[in-house]
Amino acid sequence: MAALSKQQIKDQFAKARQAQQSGRLGDAERGYKKLLQGAPNLAEVHFNLAEVSLLLGKVAQAASGFEAALKLRPNEPAIWISYLDMASKHPNPQNFELLRKRASPVLKQTPAFAFYEGLAQLRAKSWEKAAQLFKAALSGGFRQPQVFAEYSAALVELKQYALAREQIENGLALAPTNALLLSRKASLLQSMGELDEARATLQKAIDLSPKAGWHYASYASLTKMAADDPNIPKMKAALKMRRAGDEDLPNLAYALAKAMEDSGQHSKVFGYLDQANHALAKAYPYDAAAVEAIAERTRKLFDEFGDMAVPTSTAAPIFVTGAPRSGTTLVEQILASHSRVEGGGEMGLIQPKIADLITGQSGDGEMFWAKCAEAVREFEADLARLFPDVPHVTDKSISSYATLGFLAKLMPNARFVVVRRDPRDNALSIYKNQFKAGLHRYANRLDHIAIFLRQFEDMVDFWRDRCPNRFHEIRYEDLIADPEGQSKALVAAAGLEWEDTCLSFYETKREVRTLSATQVRQPMYSSSVGAWKRFERDMQPFLKQYGSVEDG
Repeated sequence: MAALSKQQIKDQFAKARQAQQSGRLGDAERGYKKLLQGAPNLAEVHFNLAEVSLLLGKVAQAASGFEAALKLRPNEPAIWISYLDMASKHPNPQNFELLRKRASPVLKQTPAFAFYEGLAQLRAKSWEKAAQLFKAALSGGFRQPQVFAEYSAALVELKQYALAREQIENGLALAPTNALLLSRKASLLQSMGELDEARATLQKAIDLSPKAGWHYASYASLTKMAADDPNIPKMKAALKMRRAGDEDLPNLAYALAKAMEDSGQHSKVFGYLDQANHALAKAYPYDAAAVEAIAERTRKLFDEFGDMAVPTSTAAPIFVTGAPRSGTTLVEQILASHSRVEGGGEMGLIQPKIADLITGQSGDGEMFWAKCAEAVREFEADLARLFPDVPHVTDKSISSYATLGFLAKLMPNARFVVVRRDPRDNALSIYKNQFKAGLHRYANRLDHIAIFLRQFEDMVDFWRDRCPNRFHEIRYEDLIADPEGQSKALVAAAGLEWEDTCLSFYETKREVRTLSATQVRQPMYSSSVGAWKRFERDMQPFLKQYGSVEDG
């Protein structure tokens, strides 16, 4: 193709740019590609084509465009920033890490780079460092909506809820229709129990972005929907537009399943649930054998090292553990309603470290326990920093059951509560609720849920045998049937005197960031007990895999 004149380049670029700005992305893409055939060394064209490709969902093509632009202009901050923004959203964190290192010489002293460094710290759960970096980015003038949103997220982890809310409001003052900020605001409001305002915020987000599935998923978790809810046809229309592999498809399908159940259209529930879960099972496969191997290693290691003398801590948290959707949030809320208890939620500060040490153990028992003790000291320091002057803190990191014996040995003053639930109801609740992508991978197949719940029971049986009288067991169904009696036994097992406020747990004002955040704002109800019977035919894969269930 013959070289283009400067005027031809100018005219073609202006035409493609106009198409891009007006939302005609296909025309813009064709225009930029045509221009590059005659003028391949224009960084602006490669950059704009990359941004259009990204909007079209062509991530690989976008990456090639950014690389071509950087080859021509390696010191252009705008290219690096856009490229980093794309990489920060990629599911593989290594892509983001590598690009940050490459961008550092150009962007290191800029407020934009402080933001991306903050994102890295946020992912590493270094909340204080992340908050400092986000604050620096804003102070330096990088006042993008996402900066306010992520700064708020870091502040929430630091239990600074008022300041987190303030940052969201600051962001919305600059970008009142930003979907991310509205979604984060609704999530924070929901976790703090301000449900009406959370619902109104989500409705605003839905009205602004009627095709975005995440907003509907959040709305469904907050709302008991009638058959004539105006958002249901919007959800159906948005779902029809989704292709296989679209990450927003599960959000919409889960929300519609909830809408069908709420409105009494029970025959349609599993159609949507299967659609959502099949998509996630394909994206995040579950290796049941690998999980069982880790459990077996844990049991073997405890039998080998469990009788050794170990360094102990005076830390006295109250661990609340069990399978997901078994009632752990309700149990924690009852305890957190006591005047001497602060609800810590799913802190995830000690359990992952102990689990990693078990996985990486090479045979030296004394070294193993020394490393565990160091992790516990860090945990104790974290508790003191996050919950100063609080007599007792609950830790509802539900996977604590997997390492309960190790935690009990390291923290002899700690208390442990294991929550149990009818596995059929438990399985149904797991299957119809959406977890964070990649977490609880067994949740997306009914037969895998059965395998997981059997593994859970086996592990609890092991600890009951090896650590007798070290944990209190409570059945969800018993708690629902006898709230006062079971709650008093629970509080006593935590080493506390009874307080009547524990029965009015739904009035307790505290942050709850689990799938049960809405349910624990209301009194106990029995409608979920035996709910599996309504879907017995749909649940056959679970029932066949799990086998017989002992009732009562």
